[in-house]
Amino acid sequence: MATDVNDRNAVIAEQNDLVRAALADPKAFKQVNAQGIAFKLVWTPGINEAFLLTGKIKPLAKAIAAFDAFETDDDPYQERDFAALEVEGTKVYFKFDYYNLTMDGGSEDPADPAQTVRVLTVMLPCEY
Repeated sequence: MATDVNDRNAVIAEQNDLVRAALADPKAFKQVNAQGIAFKLVWTPGINEAFLLTGKIKPLAKAIAAFDAFETDDDPYQERDFAALEVEGTKVYFKFDYYNLTMDGGSEDPADPAQTVRVLTVMLPCEY
């Protein structure tokens, strides 16, 4: 895996982008699987109520997949792992966390898919 911090951050960012793209694009989902990138998607009760139960989950997935306006304050390591956006008039946050394969602790190397399960949590700001 990449050893330079900037290289590692770039690898993590690319993997995060691919996972986000996989939410709305079957080709990206196949790439995630082909690269062995494990991930779980978690959404909070507020997201369930605001998007799933109202039939707006597809616009939410597409907005997260397409998002590219990362700000330095929200993404200081340039891993594209956190953002705030507005979807269908509702402010939403998404955040990646990196766990080891047994999900009982953090990943020792989030750039290495062989050691990492990404958890993408989608939430309302009041649930952060």
